[in-house]
Amino acid sequence: MGSRCSIVIEAETEREAAQAARLGFDEIARIEQVLSDYRSDSEAMLLVVGNPGTWYPVSECLFEVLTLAWDIHNRTQGAFDPTIGAYTHLWRRSSMPRTLELSDARCRVGMDLVELDPMTRTVRFNASGMILDFGGIGKGYAAQRAVDLIQASGFPVVQVELGGDLVLGSPPSTQKTGWSVEIQTGLGDATVEHLFNCAVATSGDLERFYEYNGARYSHIVDPRTGYGISERRAVAVIAADGAIADALASAVSVLGLSGVKTIVEEYPEADIRLVTRGMDEE
Repeated sequence: MGSRCSIVIEAETEREAAQAARLGFDEIARIEQVLSDYRSDSEAMLLVVGNPGTWYPVSECLFEVLTLAWDIHNRTQGAFDPTIGAYTHLWRRSSMPRTLELSDARCRVGMDLVELDPMTRTVRFNASGMILDFGGIGKGYAAQRAVDLIQASGFPVVQVELGGDLVLGSPPSTQKTGWSVEIQTGLGDATVEHLFNCAVATSGDLERFYEYNGARYSHIVDPRTGYGISERRAVAVIAADGAIADALASAVSVLGLSGVKTIVEEYPEADIRLVTRGMDEE
């Protein structure tokens, strides 16, 4: 997933820990082959090149992520949208996307263009040229699945960190209050908290931006407009599930302060933290 991954496990022997960690790494690699939009042979990329209007069977993993994404999309005012790939692939270039390019991409973005049939576990896209980008949920989902698998194999004390997303199992035997987690706010000092059986996801970037004709755009793209947001934001979310934490961090990065209240109402169990700063502020 283009990110560094680390797995920490408490076990009786190093050999047991290594075997359990291998289960986690293999699961993450398997999920990457399903969700990645950087791999032309991933299941997600092969799916979208099919004929629009045709129902296609998909794996349990892909269907689960799409179903969860649909729910989060609806509950975040459209701020989370994995069909954003037509936009993000434009912004990955070194130049500012042209208006016509964004207009063309807009016809290929939107969860309303995706249909899911849970009875047959099939998916249909109603526009050609769509691209699924699971960058806002994939790492959290994969980290959570790795933790679940390792715990099911008999190792409850586990921590998986994947590209800034962290999923925690039971607390270590030497630290009953939980794992020590440093949470960066983006401004000021970081806080250290003791957490367990939860997930922590961060998103946003207070420093990276793109400047064009005197206007500055963050690298975070708003799926409702296709443009990078015009404010620097740093988000941290603590939730019970890695995929939920990851997706909510992405959504809050898009919505900013004006949308936090709505997300808190939809997900009252999540701890959401947001720091903002104008693009011209130092």
